[in-house]
Order: sequence, then structure tokens, then C-alpha cells
Amino acid sequence: MRVAIKPRQPTAIRLPGVVVLGLGAMIGLGPFLLMAPAAAGAGVWLLAGLPLAAITALCAMYSTSERSSIREYMGRWPGRVAGTGRFVALGCLAVVLATTFGEYVAPDQPSLAAFVVLAVAAAGNAGGLSRWGSGLAWLIGGVVLIVLVLVIAACLAVPAPVAPIGAPVPQAGDPRSLMTAAAILFLGFAGFERVTAPADGEPQPGWRTTRRAIPVIVAVITVLYTLLALALLHQLGPARLALSPTPLRDAVIAADGAVMVPFVEFGAGVGLASCLVLVLAAMRRMVVEAAIEREVATPLATLARAGATWPIDLVVAGFVALALPLLDPAHAVHLAACCVLVHYAFANAATRVELIEQDRTWPMRTACFGLGISVMLAMSLPPMTLLTTLMVLAVGSCLGALISHRWR
Repeated sequence: MRVAIKPRQPTAIRLPGVVVLGLGAMIGLGPFLLMAPAAAGAGVWLLAGLPLAAITALCAMYSTSERSSIREYMGRWPGRVAGTGRFVALGCLAVVLATTFGEYVAPDQPSLAAFVVLAVAAAGNAGGLSRWGSGLAWLIGGVVLIVLVLVIAACLAVPAPVAPIGAPVPQAGDPRSLMTAAAILFLGFAGFERVTAPADGEPQPGWRTTRRAIPVIVAVITVLYTLLALALLHQLGPARLALSPTPLRDAVIAADGAVMVPFVEFGAGVGLASCLVLVLAAMRRMVVEAAIEREVATPLATLARAGATWPIDLVVAGFVALALPLLDPAHAVHLAACCVLVHYAFANAATRVELIEQDRTWPMRTACFGLGISVMLAMSLPPMTLLTTLMVLAVGSCLGALISHRWR
């Protein structure tokens, strides 16, 4: 649910800064989180799923850059459904980010580390940490990118381990799971709204600069993910990659690069923690926007309208903390993928409705294609995930209507 506004006027931030902001919001998520669940069913076919995920992200990025309001162009109820999907997806991502942070940074006590990083991220959000500019984005993105390049180089430069004689031949994966892998890998492009629809107080690039930056960001992320997937598959193989909670660390160890493990853990900590800050900030932003649009009528809404957002940060972090011991990371990734695809299906639909009376043929066709492919990818996820998503969206939208006292 977004307030419709006019295209933003150009500001001081230029194309390189916009690209870095976009990469910084994505680069800590996909490499450390998504390769293993994408390989679980598809195996090596996850490489074919990457371009499909990139095309879906490209359509979603162009649609969100139009700043179309789902509630205004589709109605209040679709707005609630889409908002519920995005909020639940962000919550699931926060859980998986914190859990994966613990697995990489403190493998002896991952649960404790997950709660600690969640508390630190919530405190940082309350203090305005999420409003960093391109300078800090350069630093965070540079650290993570260096680590990823070192991992890719080490894994591709060393021959893969030789399987023992008589060991079963690893399966290459099921090509029928290609769409499922693409749905999961689409999450690796999540975070692009930091560029296409930034909040007040965040860097505001010009509309034309944003449109030029979108294909650059998608291309860089796609190439990076492809090289990383090749490196991980080369060293671990599809089966071992699918089972690894920390595939980058396991890959460098398999490549006789145990000396690199501290660097990998440091890069994972920086990337995952920064993404967690942005995810919690996005959840806070959704609550604030719902309060401003009179979609919620709670004490939190009163605080949001008064400009006091730190209690919302605490409530959001508490919501994620309660879900931490309850959600299995693999199931959380599937649920997040399905919910976020539902959200962007509505976002593409809203953009199409907005542009249908305008003489802008290609943007409307992009939105139509994005709508269709988002639905297809969501439908490719496991049946239990689809059923859970339907239940979550139904309960969430009804609860939202009950809280707001507006059923129309």
C-alpha cells in the first residue's frame, strides 16, 4: 500500500550511487541465503532459473518505479492482501537472515547470535541507521563483494573433490523444479524498492536515473549469482549444496581454503546484518504507511501519526523474535517467496491499470508480463506453501479490515 505520488525530481545522487544502493540492498541476501534452497529440488537447473528470476525482478522494478498505489488502482481489499503478503514475506526473511547470521558468525551458539543481531538491528533502526547514504552502501557492498569474489575465485581455481570409489553418483536435479528455483532466487533481488520506491529521509534519485539504473543492477546481480552458483556447484555438488546451512564456508573448506573462513564469516556477518536492518526498516515503514492511510486503528497508529517510530521498531523486532524459534528456515524461504510474488503480482496489476489510459505501451506490457510470470512462479512452489500462503493472506487481510473498521 503506497501513496501515489508524482515521479521524483532529480537530486544530487547519480547513477553510480543508485546502482550501489541497489546492490547493497540485495548483495547480502541471495549469496548467503538462497543457493541451498534453490538447489534442493532443481540441482544444477538453478542456473537456468536465475535468468527467469532476473526477468521477473526487472518487471517488478519497473512497475514499482511508477509508484502506483495498489489500494488506489485495485481497491482497498487487494491493497490489504498485497500488504499482508509483503509484510509476512519481510518477516520470514528477517527470521532467515537472523538464523543464517548465527550459523555463519557463531556456529556454536547460532540461536543466541540470531537474537543478538536482531536486537542490534532493531536498536539501529530506532536510531535511524537504515537511512544510510551511498557512502556506507559503497563500504558494505565493497566488503561483501570482495568476499564473494574471493570465494568464487578460490572455488573455481581448485579442482572439485574426487568422490570415493563406489560412491553414488550425485543427481543433477529435476528440471521440473526450475520454476521453483526461480521463485526462490527472485528473493535474491528483493530490496530493490530502496531504489525504485525510497522512503522519506532516504536517498531520492531522479526518476530517469532510477530507470537507467534498473537494468544495470539486475545485470550485475545476475552475473554475480551465476558465478557464485557455478563455484558452489563445482565444489559441493547439487546434493551437498542443498543440505549445507553455510554453503560459502563449506565451499572454501572443500577447496582447501580454510584460511579464508574468517573472511567469509566476516563478509556474511556484514551482508546479513545490513540486510536485516533494511528488512526491519521496511516492515516499520509498512506499519507507518498503514497508519497514515488510516488502515490501522491502534495505539501504534497514533504513535506513527505523531512521528514516534521507535516503539514500532520494538514491536516489529518482537514479532520477528517470536517467530525465530517457530519457523523452519527452509519453509520460511518458500513462504517468503510465495508471499512476495503475490505482492508484486498486485503491484504489476496496479501499474497496468494506471497506464492503461496512457500512451505508454511498453511499460504497460512489462507490467502485464510481470503479473503473469509472478503468478506462474508462485504457483510452482510446493502445495503446502501455497495453502499456507492463502491462509495467511486471508487471515491477515480480514484482521486488517477488523482493526481498521473498514470492510469496503
